[in-house]
Amino acid sequence: MPKLAIVVGHRENAPGATAVSPISSSEYQWNGDLAEIMAAHAASVPGAEVSIFLRDEGGVAGAYRRAKEWGADGAIELHFNSAGPSATGSETLYLTPPSRPFADAVQDATISALGLRDRGIKTPNEASGGRGTQNLSQMGARPSILTEPFFGSNASDCQAAQDNKSELAKSQLEAAVNFLASMDSDEIWEVTADALNVRGGPGVEFATLAWGPLRRGAAVELLSREGDWAMISNSSGQRGYVHTAFLA
Repeated sequence: MPKLAIVVGHRENAPGATAVSPISSSEYQWNGDLAEIMAAHAASVPGAEVSIFLRDEGGVAGAYRRAKEWGADGAIELHFNSAGPSATGSETLYLTPPSRPFADAVQDATISALGLRDRGIKTPNEASGGRGTQNLSQMGARPSILTEPFFGSNASDCQAAQDNKSELAKSQLEAAVNFLASMDSDEIWEVTADALNVRGGPGVEFATLAWGPLRRGAAVELLSREGDWAMISNSSGQRGYVHTAFLA
């Protein structure tokens, strides 16, 4: 059963942008309510297990630390955009390769729910000069995205979001859960050691490989297990063995 962490953007004492009418509330308030609708809908979605995490205690790092301790397979952080009154549309941010197809799935669901201009999926650098990088790097190898489904500075966008809020919550929740369910949760792992040797076979008697060692936070694909050792592959397709004690 996939476990989805829903992170509410901003904090009560720093609530982010305030949307124009008919929303007339902050990112923190509006998305806190959206998260509750998503969590309520999860009860009717087979295989869905979700939990809401706030940034009020411990900021960004604290929220994601609790999400990982809970055992989240992926995370979605809720925001909305803000610029001039003519800026419009939906976009989803991602950072890591495993997060790109996750962003695609949720972006498609967002466009279907709101019908606004499709601004696509973007990295933080492509979207806004790096804003969101800290948030999206917290989950390591696990898929993590940040959604901005409308512009709170655009009255028409706000009307669409307010009118279709329940549909947005349900569509994003279902897309996220379905994506995580389609993944083999044991397939993508994260290195937890500062420097992890990669060997030519399942044991310390095998020579280390030149493309190692792997640094903390590196994402690898787990291909098979042999006792306490795992055959893994990196993003270039190179294969080797590492001890499973240093993967998470």
